Amino acid sequence: MRPTIGITAGDPGGIGLEVVLKSISTTLPLARWILFADRSVFERNRSQFAPGLKHKWIGDPSEVTDEPVLFIHDLGGDTSGVEFGKRSRESGQRALAYLKSAGEKALSGSLQAVVTAPVNKEAIGNDFHGQTDFLAGMAGCPEFGMAFFSPTFKVVLATIHVSLREALGQMSTDRYIRLIRFVDSELRRFKFSNRRIAVAAINPHAGEGGMFGREDIDVLAPAVKQCAGEGIVVSGPHSADSLYFRAHSGEFDVVIAPYHDQGLIPVKLIAHGEAVNVTLGLPYVRTSPDHGTAFSIAGKGQADPAGMRAAMECAVDLVGRVL
Repeated sequence: MRPTIGITAGDPGGIGLEVVLKSISTTLPLARWILFADRSVFERNRSQFAPGLKHKWIGDPSEVTDEPVLFIHDLGGDTSGVEFGKRSRESGQRALAYLKSAGEKALSGSLQAVVTAPVNKEAIGNDFHGQTDFLAGMAGCPEFGMAFFSPTFKVVLATIHVSLREALGQMSTDRYIRLIRFVDSELRRFKFSNRRIAVAAINPHAGEGGMFGREDIDVLAPAVKQCAGEGIVVSGPHSADSLYFRAHSGEFDVVIAPYHDQGLIPVKLIAHGEAVNVTLGLPYVRTSPDHGTAFSIAGKGQADPAGMRAAMECAVDLVGRVL
């Protein structure tokens, strides 16, 4: 039987539903898809981007069948004030409602995976740090991680949405030991046979023997040594200026990046539109495209669905690996 996978509509003022609807024609045979949205938001996007789409409204995932249609779970929200291309508190709250509902259904076992369309953190407000943190909090995960899977290598972030100063302050040998073990465990969970982990250095040239800082020598290297001694295939810290290309060329399978931009700049440059955001540590599979709400082109039909399509295909692949 095909897996049952939820899709959140994302911020209704952005491109989320547009890229979902543009992707569904090719991904529909892969799973039983349930879209979490409001009826008015769906109809506005369907009329523009997929007028002939076969769909069926449901009140609960238990109503899903094997029919070749997109199932839509209507959350019944009022979106009369939401406009394409405009950030608003209302659109942020609707995006959060979609995310919360899908997360609850996944935790109940009704969904094997959730694919999330982009949201805007500022529109949601209330100290919302991102969908990764929100879903992990809902699930009560003691450990979770933000990863990006590209066709040639994977990146896992040691720190996520914090300032660079705060990220550096969070780094410790114990944190890296736990993270390396966690990454190896998650790769095993998803039955990846290739698990060569490379730890990216913090400083230029991995500190150049201490000339440019000792964090790589005093913090990262002991963690790598400890985990390698436990049988994990891990090495480093490697100078980050060449490491990502080495991974892309096949030398490593996963790079652990110390902070957000060091990891995401190369993976988005190398695999723009193909990299998929994957949350590690959840009791279900969660993926997302590697782009944002793109308010500047929302509602204009210009959005490229490649990232969403990759996220949907990745979700199907990862569910198949753990079943």
